[in-house]
Amino acid sequence: MNPDLAFEIVELALSLGRSQASGKIQQDVTVADTLLTIIHRCAQAYQEHTGEALDASLIKAEEPI
Repeated sequence: MNPDLAFEIVELALSLGRSQASGKIQQDVTVADTLLTIIHRCAQAYQEHTGEALDASLIKAEEPI
């Protein structure tokens, strides 16, 4: 995996975590945009690593608790 891409994913995740931990919960749209960016970067990293596109059918929602 490209180290720059890995660091970008980590920075996005940390940014999201900080916004939640600080009590300043951002609007849903901003959180959703950050999560979508993380997903796109992860898919890009997967493709760079394997040479294949990510199979979206492998991504499933978890069962509710």
